[in-house]
Amino acid sequence: MGSYDGVNIAFYYMVHLSRHIGTKEKLIGGLLLLLIFYLSRFMKFSILNIGAALRGCDAWGCGSFGASRGGHTHRGLDFKVEPGENIHAPFPCEVIRHGYPYSDKSYRLIEIRGIDGYKDYTAKIMYVRDLPAVGSRFLEKQVICKADHISKRYDSRMVNHVHFELYAKGELI
Repeated sequence: MGSYDGVNIAFYYMVHLSRHIGTKEKLIGGLLLLLIFYLSRFMKFSILNIGAALRGCDAWGCGSFGASRGGHTHRGLDFKVEPGENIHAPFPCEVIRHGYPYSDKSYRLIEIRGIDGYKDYTAKIMYVRDLPAVGSRFLEKQVICKADHISKRYDSRMVNHVHFELYAKGELI
């Protein structure tokens, strides 16, 4: 699976994760994914990780968009990765900033902005290391950084993953 096929990803989400989430959440999540791919039907987004697996649910919760996080909801998708695994650019992009998802600075994030036909898109990728310099440019599918090990903050019951948030014209999609 080289590039996202919205129908296949939504199908995977709705069928393979059904044992972890209820019917309502499965339907909402699948429809949200289809909406994302419909809104971006003219754009092609590549996978972040070679395995193309989503995190699913574990002892700490679920990695799906909109999953409950106590007083708020999960704002992205979690992709299952091994620590040190290469993370690939989802579209042609430029690194616009580095940051920290938590105040304790235990993890890093990278924010990218699309170039060429992807100028309306930005993305945040969290729980990564070996960050390239701000201003670095990458082609779609080019290695952009490496996955970090989630156990620095969480225990081994959480599936190792990177968190991905996609924005179109500044709006989370």
